[in-house]
Amino acid sequence: MAYYGPKTVSAKGDTIYYSVPGVVFNTNCKCYSRFEGGSEMGSIEYDSLKIDTTNYPVYIILFLDGSLKNDGYKLKALIDYVQYKPKEFKDVPVFFVSNLDSAAFGHCIMTIGKELRGDFDSLKINLPSFHPLLAEGKAANEAYFKGKPYYVFNYFAVLVDKHRHIRGYYDPNQNSEVKRLVQEYKHLKTKDEYANTLKKNDLEQK
Repeated sequence: MAYYGPKTVSAKGDTIYYSVPGVVFNTNCKCYSRFEGGSEMGSIEYDSLKIDTTNYPVYIILFLDGSLKNDGYKLKALIDYVQYKPKEFKDVPVFFVSNLDSAAFGHCIMTIGKELRGDFDSLKINLPSFHPLLAEGKAANEAYFKGKPYYVFNYFAVLVDKHRHIRGYYDPNQNSEVKRLVQEYKHLKTKDEYANTLKKNDLEQK
């Protein structure tokens, strides 16, 4: 499997592959209104987190593009796959990221304790391994698409291995691409589990 993103060469001549930095996402976002100095103000409370690479050493991440909402975010093949072959996605961690834009902050003054869910409410996906996250600005998106090939668009699914290397981009609007995504995720996961078994056996023999 290929490695994506910028590559560098060490002093010893070894190739150093790009690793996604520890991007901080938001979750459990709620909007509140309050009075301050005689004026009504809006505020947002949320939890911050990074993707847990201990529990999810290999994972998939998808960024929802609000401009593609009328096209179902170009997730037709993924949604069909989940609907008709849900067992294929069992225990496959998929992180969906929606952008928490300025409009969401602007509407705070009109709400009390409202949960901000970005574009998730319109998704027709119900998976135990479905993890909704929110992000501000473009930094998170740029981290996962840095140095991407010209044929890759920002709505593509991204496969990340245990070293945070990007190992594949997949069009979630194409059946063959979703099938390949699942197969290559399982390949990397099996490879990681085998490596962990060898390491455990090696430690037990010492």
